[in-house]
Amino acid sequence: TSSLVEWLVAMGLAWRYADAVAQPRWRGVTWGMLPLHTSGIVACTYHLFYNAPAITWCVTLQAAMTCVGNTTLALACLRLALASGWTWQAGADEAAAAWAAALLVSARGEAASPSEGGAASAPASDESAASSAAAAASSAAA
Repeated sequence: TSSLVEWLVAMGLAWRYADAVAQPRWRGVTWGMLPLHTSGIVACTYHLFYNAPAITWCVTLQAAMTCVGNTTLALACLRLALASGWTWQAGADEAAAAWAAALLVSARGEAASPSEGGAASAPASDESAASSAAAAASSAAA
């Protein structure tokens, strides 16, 4: 049940953040989170009654609310990103660059973590290879 309380706190923080940054789309994130909170309440209710056969419909309801919640939260976050200037092309470019960097790190056999000398600290000579790979990945996606 503590996670349900934490989820409510997160919802409240998102709602307040909308006022702090003057971006009302953050309130949409809060509304998008609501079905997932409902899913958690349904799960706790089912377990509270020791998974009684009489209320097995709670499992179906929880699954449905999780599916609805994942969808509403994803849409709310998309609306927020679009309102903040994010574009599909920028997202595709970032994904291609990240994929190319991951392939480069994998090919060199280095750790993927930047703190362990991974992609974030790649030498300058590898930057042209990473950008070439990113360009190739971007053109392949188009």
